[in-house]
Amino acid sequence: MPALSIDFASSLSDTRVMSVAAVEPPSPAKSHRKLYWLILCVGFALRFGFVLWTKTYVQRPGAIYPYALEVSSIAAHLARGQGFSSPFLHDTGPTAWIAPIYPCIVALVFRLFGIYTSASALLLLGLQCLMAAATGIAIYRLGSRTLGPKIGMWSAWIWTVSPIFFRWPASWIWDFAASALLLATILNVTLSAAERGRTKDWMFLGILWGITALTNPALLSILPFSYGYAFLAGKRPYRAKKAIYSAALCLLLIMPWAIRNDVVFGHPVFLRSNFWFEFHLGNYHYSNGMGYFGFHPGSNPRELDRYEQLGEQGYIRWARAQALNFVHKYPREFLQLTLHRTLWFWDGTPLIYQAQEWWQPWEFWPFSAAAWLGLIFLLTRRPRGWALFAACLIVYPIPYYLVYPVAKYRYALEPEMLLLCVFLASVLLKELVRQHVRAKINNLRRSA
Repeated sequence: MPALSIDFASSLSDTRVMSVAAVEPPSPAKSHRKLYWLILCVGFALRFGFVLWTKTYVQRPGAIYPYALEVSSIAAHLARGQGFSSPFLHDTGPTAWIAPIYPCIVALVFRLFGIYTSASALLLLGLQCLMAAATGIAIYRLGSRTLGPKIGMWSAWIWTVSPIFFRWPASWIWDFAASALLLATILNVTLSAAERGRTKDWMFLGILWGITALTNPALLSILPFSYGYAFLAGKRPYRAKKAIYSAALCLLLIMPWAIRNDVVFGHPVFLRSNFWFEFHLGNYHYSNGMGYFGFHPGSNPRELDRYEQLGEQGYIRWARAQALNFVHKYPREFLQLTLHRTLWFWDGTPLIYQAQEWWQPWEFWPFSAAAWLGLIFLLTRRPRGWALFAACLIVYPIPYYLVYPVAKYRYALEPEMLLLCVFLASVLLKELVRQHVRAKINNLRRSA
């Protein structure tokens, strides 16, 4: 790892944000394979060691943690042979509350190692640690192809060894690690489809977006920008046909789930059904805008009774009516909540409302601020892939501004945010070096 042995300032200060023609994609040399294995092994060892040290796989008496409620409840019913159903522990019938891939993964582990056992939790957290470690490789590739190899290298190793990025994958069984890995990989494949124009890159892009849609549909807000960039910046021969085939492959992967929902519920439910409930949870008169869990069927028996009586789709329609009535009657209050949530998504305020949280807001917002400053500098230079970084930070959080922010939702963006932070450091260090050299020259001139 010779790139890590040089001084940080000198390493980054001479990094250029080069033109599209100047930044070459990293070659698939054998030395890169060794680097990838090293990043993967070190990242996994540190994260899984953190799991073992803090015992996050052990359930506290009377608590479901580290299992997330909806994912684990659906998975438990799948493992018992009761179908994709019942997101709130009780038998409430078929559901589309959560996209299917992650509950199915958890259900497979439950079948093999027991439902809600420590062994299952340990295996699932280990899988998440592996995905989080693999994200370091995607960060290196993405940074090297857009901002320069040194920025990619530093970002990958900061991600690999910094405990601030261990929190969610190592403590909570949800799709955090999968989402971050999928998004970073998609951005890499988007660049490949644009630069090389190969059919297999376009097909891989379609497969990845299909898997992402069935894992975390919130990431689909980036899909138009991914395809748009690959098409507009790509090589011309047959790119329209390849883009159509890629999108068709993505839809083909989604289709079985959409057909299942249409058959089960009697009307189309595209990917997941709970948007209007989540919107209602964060938007009501005198709401604090943070999503009051006391209105959630997972914690309020009255709400669970209402959910059972109305059925999932009826309950969603009721929540939609309540939420839209609030917006109609109190538009100014809704606007104020939305503006507050826009800030809260980035500044860590949701951490105050999370029980037994490990962090405080002052540990959360500096990373956000540095990433946004990095994006501003990036927009003034516009290297390869700049539009993808902008789409991630500007577009992805919009649904959470409208619904409610939770600190964990930022994790999917943190690989791209880290690259922007290291890019900012490179720009500032370069300027400091330039000012230092200029001052030395001026001193020499005066002494002469």
